[in-house]
Amino acid sequence: MKIIFFDLETQYLFKELNMISNVDRDPSKLKIAIAGVRMDGNSIFFNENQITELIQCLKDADLIVGHNLLRFDYFVLQPYINKNFIESLKSKTFDIMFELEKVTGCWTSLDDLGKRNLGMTKTIDTLKIPKMWRDGQHQEVKDYLSNDLIMTEAIFNHGKDVGKFKYEYKEYGISKGQREVIIDWKNMKAKKGL
Repeated sequence: MKIIFFDLETQYLFKELNMISNVDRDPSKLKIAIAGVRMDGNSIFFNENQITELIQCLKDADLIVGHNLLRFDYFVLQPYINKNFIESLKSKTFDIMFELEKVTGCWTSLDDLGKRNLGMTKTIDTLKIPKMWRDGQHQEVKDYLSNDLIMTEAIFNHGKDVGKFKYEYKEYGISKGQREVIIDWKNMKAKKGL
């Protein structure tokens, strides 16, 4: 089974485009700065003008793993690709945040999972990335994205191999402390119908 880990960075933040409330937020307007996939221990990057190559890479995967792909990354991709293709991606996607929300009842951040379970963290404040890209700090953004892809792969493997996660439990955005959840990702191949 060909598994790829997928993530992307945007050119803008919601706030920069005056999308303040949750109702106003439209990820499809944020524009891709850079997308990355990780497979076989290597990270490959795609600029906004390399969407055709990214599509082929995603099409060739048996399983696409990411964090918040279903509610964010795939929406950012919408202006660039056919809506039917997005639907085909969803059928072979394992979204870590979505899967954990089913058993925790709350959203979990990639950074929080990395810190609490693997001793890994994001390398830069996420909110700085779009401006860094626009300012021409492309290598720094690629390095940041590469770290996120490595962390995504490590978290996914931790879920399969260890079967439990520590996470920050929140209610209405307010931290209620650390909790632990048992998960069963060993059978995710059967769950995804692959």
